[in-house]
Amino acid sequence: MDADGVLEVLAAEVRERFGHSLGDLRTLTATQPERAPGASEVLRWYDQVTEAQKFLEDAENALVDVLATGDTAPLTEDQMMLAATVDAAVTVRDGRALVVRFLLNPDAPGKQNQAARGESLGVRRPPALTTSMPPRPATPASAPTTGVRR
Repeated sequence: MDADGVLEVLAAEVRERFGHSLGDLRTLTATQPERAPGASEVLRWYDQVTEAQKFLEDAENALVDVLATGDTAPLTEDQMMLAATVDAAVTVRDGRALVVRFLLNPDAPGKQNQAARGESLGVRRPPALTTSMPPRPATPASAPTTGVRR
């Protein structure tokens, strides 16, 4: 999916969830935040996705420029560092996009009540651990103990 596609899909999901365009939702959260609970957090993370997308585009352009001017020899260390930067930027952008999608999903795991949360994830909790020491076997008082002087 291209860069604009990621932002367009997220913007469409925001519109679907809140019933307002991004601009209208920004105005609403600034003037009447109680009318769109959770919208300001979604918008904050959407802005972070937009910022990460811009950084990704800049990193991709820098890598393309370096690769276009270089020869076809093996990549230099600087070129490899630029490629790693692009890879990291994709990861950051995608991670932030996942946060937006999580915030938009009212049925996401972790958003239900505490009792249902673990069960909905298929998690079984083990029995609670005891905090006391286990009982020690009794030893007769007359039994000699090795390594101990009396």
